[in-house]
Amino acid sequence: MQKINKEEISNIALELFSSKGYNNVTINDICDACEITKPTFYKYAGSKDELILDLYDRTIHDITTDTYRFLQADSHYEQLVIIFCSLMKDTMKFGPDLFSQMMISNLNENHHSFDMRGNLTQLAVMMINKAQQAHEINNMNDPHVLYSSLAYTFSGYEFVWCMNNGHTNYADDFFTSMNAILDVKEELRDIYKKYMEE
Repeated sequence: MQKINKEEISNIALELFSSKGYNNVTINDICDACEITKPTFYKYAGSKDELILDLYDRTIHDITTDTYRFLQADSHYEQLVIIFCSLMKDTMKFGPDLFSQMMISNLNENHHSFDMRGNLTQLAVMMINKAQQAHEINNMNDPHVLYSSLAYTFSGYEFVWCMNNGHTNYADDFFTSMNAILDVKEELRDIYKKYMEE
């Protein structure tokens, strides 16, 4: 490989982690797959952990730059559902092994992988506010507080999903809680199913 950067190394490493498991992939394996030396790996990547600390940022970037998907939604609540479905589907795509490693790394030292992201927070808060005004949800508490509650509930179900190696009703459990927190109109409560089936 002639040109290399952290993103390319990360992409190749993620493929290896997904196929072999995080703990079964060595830095030598990554270097071989990237056709680079160890010093080059350390120059761009630093460590194996650093390659998985930004998994959320990849998804959030995709969500916040692809506004077309929100225009297809029939309600503001549905737009909010799209955000959480996108996060959940990427979590499932990367798998419990990688997300467990990201959690462990952040427990050892806070790398802020689970911090709220400003651009996503603003988008979600606006959607909650609009859903309140349209009476799609009945909980009229501060949209910032509601979004924080949803975000931490999401992380909790994600943690349980990782602990059970992906064997939980992740989507059903989270969206049941989301519907309860927001007090969602009855006809909108199952809208998440169409996005999780895509």
